[in-house]
Amino acid sequence: MSGILSPEGRVSSVLNTIGDLIILNLLTLVCSIPVFTIGAAFSSMYQILIKIARKEEGHIVGPYFKVFRENFRKSTIIWFIGGGISLFLAFDIFLLSKFSFSYSRIYQIILCIFFFLTVMFTLFALVTEAHFENTIKNTIVNGMKFSVIHIFLSVLVTALTIAPFLMLHLTLRLIPLFLLLGYSGPGYVCGLYFSDLFSRYEKENAEQ
Repeated sequence: MSGILSPEGRVSSVLNTIGDLIILNLLTLVCSIPVFTIGAAFSSMYQILIKIARKEEGHIVGPYFKVFRENFRKSTIIWFIGGGISLFLAFDIFLLSKFSFSYSRIYQIILCIFFFLTVMFTLFALVTEAHFENTIKNTIVNGMKFSVIHIFLSVLVTALTIAPFLMLHLTLRLIPLFLLLGYSGPGYVCGLYFSDLFSRYEKENAEQ
């Protein structure tokens, strides 16, 4: 069979990618259930997403758990730091929403900004940790540098990461879609960005 419906055609390629994303999403969901493993789960997911974005051949399950095992300790520490601060800020935002006093709205806005920045720095640190070999301190610093230097795209990537959770909060009708592509769907778009970003730095390092 030739054309777009052939095994090498565009439709087959899109369907294969969607299938990979569904498998990757389910893996990430399952590995996130213990909560303290969320960092390693997300770090592994983005490493696989970068490979998918680069059209590197390979399976999903085996490489995912390989990255999960190799990066578990560092990813967990980064998650405990960034996730802990994010949860603290989210709890403060929730408390402020229940009470009304002078400047409460201003405080909420300030805390929301800090929450967004914390999520952004944590996300970039987790993705950087899985892709580059480095110490935890340097990984966090490099993640912050990446996100600040490319601030506009970083804001978009972070917004895409947070969006599914906000949508799920608004309506539970999206649960089936969230189970299939809630993590990996927006993550794939982010993976395209990270693939291009890291390729530039890898090229610069290779030239040096």
